[in-house]
Amino acid sequence: MRKVLVALLAVLGLASAQKLVLASWGSQEEIQAYQQVLRVFQEKNPGIQVEYINIPSNEYLAKITAMIAAGSPPDVFFINNIDFPGLASRGVLRPLDPFIQRDKYPTGDIFPGILKAFQWGGVQYGLPRDVSNLVVFYNRNLLRKAGLPDPKPDWTWDDFLRYAKALTVEKDGKRVQWGVSFQTFYLFWQPWVWSAGGRFYSPDHSKFLLNGPPSVEGLQFYLDLRYKHRVAPTPEEAQDRGPFTMFLNGQTGMIVDGRWRVPTLKARAKFDFDVVPFPRGKAGSVVDIDGSGWVIAAGTRNPEAAWKLLSFLAGPEAIQIFTKTGLIIPARGVDVKNVEKSIQNLKDFFVPPPPKSQHFFLTVNKTARPTETFERWNEALQLINKALEPVWQGKAELKAALDGVAPQVQKILDEIQAERKKR
Repeated sequence: MRKVLVALLAVLGLASAQKLVLASWGSQEEIQAYQQVLRVFQEKNPGIQVEYINIPSNEYLAKITAMIAAGSPPDVFFINNIDFPGLASRGVLRPLDPFIQRDKYPTGDIFPGILKAFQWGGVQYGLPRDVSNLVVFYNRNLLRKAGLPDPKPDWTWDDFLRYAKALTVEKDGKRVQWGVSFQTFYLFWQPWVWSAGGRFYSPDHSKFLLNGPPSVEGLQFYLDLRYKHRVAPTPEEAQDRGPFTMFLNGQTGMIVDGRWRVPTLKARAKFDFDVVPFPRGKAGSVVDIDGSGWVIAAGTRNPEAAWKLLSFLAGPEAIQIFTKTGLIIPARGVDVKNVEKSIQNLKDFFVPPPPKSQHFFLTVNKTARPTETFERWNEALQLINKALEPVWQGKAELKAALDGVAPQVQKILDEIQAERKKR
């Protein structure tokens, strides 16, 4: 009888346990980090069961949107600050301020820029895990072969071009090595716009500005690396080799990229590499500071348990586990005004070099800014990408392409402004 009673109590205990679904994307290393984090969480919270779902990044937003529309969203899910406004504006996320204020949850050591990026209408809807930014990775072996010293942190666009030219090698009338990899994904060319003093949109998102003089000047400089100066491979020269693959194989001397490349380079690069801040344009050195974090679905049936999970995921213990993967720059514990203090706080971030100069992943945040996102940002970006596609292929003029797409993007912005006035 006693055995039956014990078994019954166990069953009742499982039945009464709160069940949560957590969704994210990520590499195998990130999946393993999640598994470790959730083991610790469930040891501390035995009454909460968590089912972890990993969704491929190229399907992620569509899948999450479909789950929300079907009325069965994950209780807690990972999202980047770029896609965040589109969800927050639809009222499908649960505000976190009541939980943060009630529990006096610490947010003081979270980088302010990225914490604010997860606010909508002045309300906190998400807590960040990481920040991402861009630096210039360079192949020190190729620099030395070309007689070049390491770039200085305050180098300029002219310096960058000089380095790229010196790193470009031609053999028998054919280029076999290029100064810099060329990437057409918007994250990698928007620093050229911003550092030239340009913008995609006005601060209130009411006007399209990417076809304005400073924006075009920055983009034209980038485009000229490929077609005027020939220091970046054309699509035909790159063939089926990706930009990072070419850098990893020693076929390009530099690449503008992010912290997530470090583990692969440490494991596979057959050369010494390091990083340096993005070169200064007329407006300085301005790269993006975007990031990802966790939100709670408005439709969760277990808001208190969901908050326990989210607050743990965004807390110091879990962030330390994610940081040890070497894939992220943690959003918590970063002090951009005091690098020495950050080094003390983030010992797990400063893994043994290379890169020797990894403190630049922190210092560039002083002048970085989040991507200019809004409710229908993805829709506008698709139009811009389509217009620029022939430009990247050398088949269309930059200014004409941007002027051509301007009315379509402006129509979206006008509709957004009209909708905002109704709220």
